Parts: sequence; structure tokens; C-alpha cells
Amino acid sequence: MSDVMRVQPFEHLLASMLAELEQNQSIFGIHRSLFYAPEADAPYTTDRLFDQHLATPIGPGAGPHTQLAQNIVSAWLSGARFIELKTVQIMDELEIPRPCIDMADEGYNVEWSQELKLDQSAWEYVKAWALIHILRRALGFEDVPFGTIFNMSVGYDLAGVQSGPMTRFMDRMRDASAEIAQIRTLLREKFPRFADVEMPSQLTDNVTLSTMHGCPPDEIERIGRYLMEERGLHTFVKLNPTLLDREAVMDILHRCLGFTGIHIPDAVFAHDLQYGRAVALIRALKETAAERGLTFGVKLSNTLAMANHRDVLPGDEMYMSGRALYPITMNLFHKLAQAFAGDINVSYSAGADALNVAEILSTGALPVTAVSDILKPGGYSRFLQYLDQLAGEMRRRSVASLAELARDGLANLERAAREALEAPRYKKAYHPYALPKVESALALFDCVEAPCVHQCAVCQDVPAYAWLIARGEYDRALGVVLYRNPLPNVTGYVCTHLCQTRCTRNNYDQPVAIRALKRFAAERGAVALSPKPGRGRVAVIGSGPAGLSAAYFLALNGVDVTMYEAKDRPGGILAIAPAFRLPASVVQADVDRILGLGVKIELSHPVERPPEALLNEDEGFDVVYVGTGAQRD
Repeated sequence: MSDVMRVQPFEHLLASMLAELEQNQSIFGIHRSLFYAPEADAPYTTDRLFDQHLATPIGPGAGPHTQLAQNIVSAWLSGARFIELKTVQIMDELEIPRPCIDMADEGYNVEWSQELKLDQSAWEYVKAWALIHILRRALGFEDVPFGTIFNMSVGYDLAGVQSGPMTRFMDRMRDASAEIAQIRTLLREKFPRFADVEMPSQLTDNVTLSTMHGCPPDEIERIGRYLMEERGLHTFVKLNPTLLDREAVMDILHRCLGFTGIHIPDAVFAHDLQYGRAVALIRALKETAAERGLTFGVKLSNTLAMANHRDVLPGDEMYMSGRALYPITMNLFHKLAQAFAGDINVSYSAGADALNVAEILSTGALPVTAVSDILKPGGYSRFLQYLDQLAGEMRRRSVASLAELARDGLANLERAAREALEAPRYKKAYHPYALPKVESALALFDCVEAPCVHQCAVCQDVPAYAWLIARGEYDRALGVVLYRNPLPNVTGYVCTHLCQTRCTRNNYDQPVAIRALKRFAAERGAVALSPKPGRGRVAVIGSGPAGLSAAYFLALNGVDVTMYEAKDRPGGILAIAPAFRLPASVVQADVDRILGLGVKIELSHPVERPPEALLNEDEGFDVVYVGTGAQRD
């Protein structure tokens, strides 16, 4: 893969998106079933941020996900509605070290601003803006409010922010009339059905200021004033986690979380903004914003600078993100909120994920952005999980809005900060199951073996039936299950699901509910089984799980099977399971499928003779299979 980032022409992007949507029901590889369907009355919509409508309170933070138009569109398709654009600066010919991101567990990186020229970055953001508006029509979303906020991210010093190229960039973000006019001309010529799509020329009126680690506090304040007083922008200033002070940060990392391998030089804390000065800076900029009718807040938090202790990334220093940063930033948030009696706007981004997004929003933070988490498998589609979890938690708490969710914001924040220090999931040693590696040798071809398949007692192809269910092909999904499992209904209820202990998602959030998927396939799918031509007769003693399984596979291979069951109903131990765990109708559904293959069953027919007696000429069986289980005398 090339390490050179190449932008794609707008016409090419739009044409390929529309063709892929028509042919594959997907865009940029994201299937339509994973597109976020906007809801005008969703409980997490809000008008609190910049007095603008925000349809969802989440999105990608400034980083690798918000640099190219197709990345931004992918995030939007997946439910992100707050888009923090990749940070830009005057120095736009940087040589980025490779590799620059290490996301094996907690995140580390050595990259910091855009890889494109300023003009290219501006065009990527305009293209993304236009494509999103076009997609609203293509996907039938025009009747729902747009509800999307683009947020500029600029850095890193006053001279750079005030430079000609940077001021021109910000001007274009405020008024992209010239670029939008070019796009409309193209639409009229090549895509006329989208020529009249609503497409405002103002992409944004707000900004997040990102400064270098060690930037003087007076300069941070001057940049903030400039952005509000002279540019008229709602402004967030990104703060560093070192504000919590060295003793607190190292205590959290080493004692509370167990990240003992991390070393942070004293200079990192000494050169960064100090807490007392930060409070004064925030007060001053809040006053400036109030005088001009603007919103001011802080972005919590930046990454945490430290010595490079892993032999992965180049250089002596790297920056930490992800789950290890969450407890530090939540405690910094709590400290600042106490200083301002809760009267502080916070844009949150530090270890946010689907499992804590509701907790973060309950503190009053808005919006919540993520970077490290969406670098994990699932990518942008993980945002859908954020919204599902958020909606579920709001229902559980019986709240109908984000304002209600954050009604006791300070109390919620105090609890969240305290629990973050104790929660197992943020500790270095937290891995509920082993790493998802399998014992099989790595072959040259067909080398991938899913850990869940390896762990399954009958080696069911879990990825295959999960994929088919996602595509709505329930019959085929059930067919995959039945290839190795004759009791999909039963195991959909009571399987020990060891597969879930080896699910790769254990290392990210929660395992896939594999047993529930199997049950779903069994309940929704239908498969007509056709036995192969065969010969021979087999007696199966017992109609429990072993007997039913033997009868199933024998019958599929054309063998004439008769089951003998001592009780008056089939199922063996399954038949005596309590109904709340395993309904009788579920057992019967699997039994009926097996009987449908031509298997005969003799109920209330105990076999009291030695099994081999069934092999005589009178009975005519070629083989006897004994599946009587663990019988009690």
C-alpha cells in the first residue's frame, strides 16, 4: 500500500458512490443496512451546541478519519453528525514518519496535522459537504433536518493561524460559494437530478484550536481571542491531560490502571499549560465569548505525550490515546467542572466508545468524538453501536432528551470520574479472555481461521452465518448452521457458546451474541433438506442430543434410521429442561426436522436387551448407535 495520500476528483467520487449504491447497496464498502437512518424525534438530538440542530451528539475527532472526503462521508453514513475536521496548519509539506499509529491496545501515534496541502484540505472538506447533501436526496433523507455540524480544527501557533494561507482557508470554510458554484455546474452537466440540491455555502462557523505541547499560555489565549474577536467563530480550545499534574497522572497510570511501562519525562509537565493558568485562561475566554454572543468551551483532551517505550513507532516521543486516557481525562474534566461550578462547555474525546458514551453525555459534555475506537475492527460502523447503546441507556433511565440525561451533570461526572479509576475495563491487565489467536499453523493459502470457529465444539462457520444474517439471507444462514449442527433451535437457547469466549470483539468491547444469531437463523430461516442416496439400517438407542445428532447425519447420508426412546416423548435430557430455559416447542422443532428426513422413532420403547441383539437377522440393523447419556439407576 502506498503511503502517499492522493485525492479523488469530485466527479469520480460521486459517480463511484452512486454506482456502488445501485449495484451493491453499499457506499465505500459500507452496506446500506449499516447506514444510519436519521430520526427527527430521536431522543439524542439537540439544539444546544452553537444554537444549531445536531441530529446525533457523536462523530469522529480530528484525525485520520476526517482528512479525505470519502472518510468524512463514511462517518456521516454511519451516524456521525459532528465532524471535527482534520487539523490544518501553515506548515503543509510535512514528512510524516511511518508507521505513525500503533493501536494494539491503548493507542499511540506520532502524527499531528494534515498530510495534504491547505488548498487540498479545503477542497476535501467542501467535497465532503457537497456529497453529504447529495446523499440526503439519494438516500431519501431530505425530509429530516440536516443536523450536521462541521468543526474546523486549526493550529498550532498565533503566527501560523494569522498567516495568509490559513486565513484564506478559514474564509473558504465560512464561504465556499466559489467551490459550490463549480460543483453545481458539474451537477447540471453530469448529474442533473442533484443540480438543485440544497447546499449552503457556509460549511462552518466554529473551530477547535489545537496547540503544540508546550505552547505558552499567553499565546493560547491570544489565539482564542483572535478566533472569536476577529474571525467571529464559536471556539473550543483543546487542553492537554497534563493539566491534572504529574503526581495525579502517574498515580492513575501506574497504581490505578497498571500501565507501569509508561514513562513521562518531567519536561512534558513542566512545559505544558499549568492548571491555575488554564483556569484563568478559560475565564478570560468565556468573557470574550459572552461579549460577542459566541460559544466558548474546552476540548478534553489532547493526547498524552510520553517517552516511546514500544519498539513500533519511530522517534523518542509518542502520544497516547484510547482507553488508558479515559480515566485521566474524566478526572481532569471533574476538576475543571468543580472550578466552574459546572458552568463550562466541554467537547469530549479521550477513550470514548459505545460502552461509555452515555456516561460521558450524562456529565453534560457535548459533543463526544472518537478516533482510537474507530480505528478498531468495524471502523465507522461502530458509531451505530454508540447510538444504539445511547438510546438504550436513555430508555433505561427514562429520559427523553440529552438535557434530561445530564440533569445531574456534576453528580454524574463525580461518579464517572471515580468509577473510571476502578473499572476493570480501563486497566492494562483487563482482558476477560485470551487473545484471539488459534493454534493452527499459518498456511500459505486459506490461512484465516476465525477463533470462534476454532473454539466451537462442532466447528460451525460462525462468520459465514453471521454475514448471511446481516445480508438478510436467513435461509442460507440456517443452511450453514445445519451443515454441522443438527439442533439449531435447541442450541440457540442453551448452547454453552464457548465461541463467544474467543470472539475477537472481546478485546474491543463485547463479544458478538453468537448464540442469539444462531437462534435468529433457526427462527427466521427455512431449509429443505434432501438426503443423499444411500443404504444400510442403523438403530439409534436414545433420542437425546447424541441420538438426535447421529440420526440426523445418518439420515442425510441416506441411511435408514430408527430411534428407540424409553420415554413417551423425544429429546432425552432436553425434554426435561425447565420451560423457561428451553420451551418444549423449541425441542420439537428440531425433532420434527430430523423426522422429516425419514427417521422413524419408537417412543416408550426401552431397549432392555444388549444392543448387539438388534443386529440379528430378525431386526435387520447393520449398526447400533448407543446414545443413552448418563443414566441414573
